[in-house]
Amino acid sequence: MLFDMDGVLLESKEAWFRVLQAAARHFNKTDIERSRFDASWGQGVDADVRDFFPGCTEEQIERFYEDHLLDFGEHVRADAEARSTLVALRDRELPRGVITNTPAFLARDMLAWTGLIGLVDVTVGAGGDVRPKPDPDVIRHACELLEIDAASVLVVGDSTFDEKAAKAAGAPFYGFRMGAKSAAKLSDVLRYVEQRQV
Repeated sequence: MLFDMDGVLLESKEAWFRVLQAAARHFNKTDIERSRFDASWGQGVDADVRDFFPGCTEEQIERFYEDHLLDFGEHVRADAEARSTLVALRDRELPRGVITNTPAFLARDMLAWTGLIGLVDVTVGAGGDVRPKPDPDVIRHACELLEIDAASVLVVGDSTFDEKAAKAAGAPFYGFRMGAKSAAKLSDVLRYVEQRQV
């Protein structure tokens, strides 16, 4: 199973809003309004540079995020059912990965901050040669690391970025808090997996 991180395993939207605001001040860019941030939620660093930090490099913005996101760590928390869901999947010996548009080093920091890092087998983030979702790179790379075929992995995500990436990778997708036909909580995802294995 491959999980998107922000909005699925973790809730960190407020921390991201605050670090983007801090980055805008640091790099002397226009203040970022909540509505602009909300419309961009889930995109990669490359799009952040394009939309909020013109004239900066991806490396500069990634470094700022790495240095300062956890300054707002009180706004980063694990979903209430994340630990129990990951433990249940581990007990069933199902591979577990995190796929995110957050750079991998920062994603690992966030998973460690919330106590989940030891419950996932791989963490793949965008950056370098790994393009952000909706490109399928993060899914394909996670599958390579787990030595499984994309068609046999379930991608759980909360955005159209996740859904498009799964489709492009040839992986089944299960939406999380995306409307009536999606999971409302992580225990719903666990029940869905159990039903598929019967």
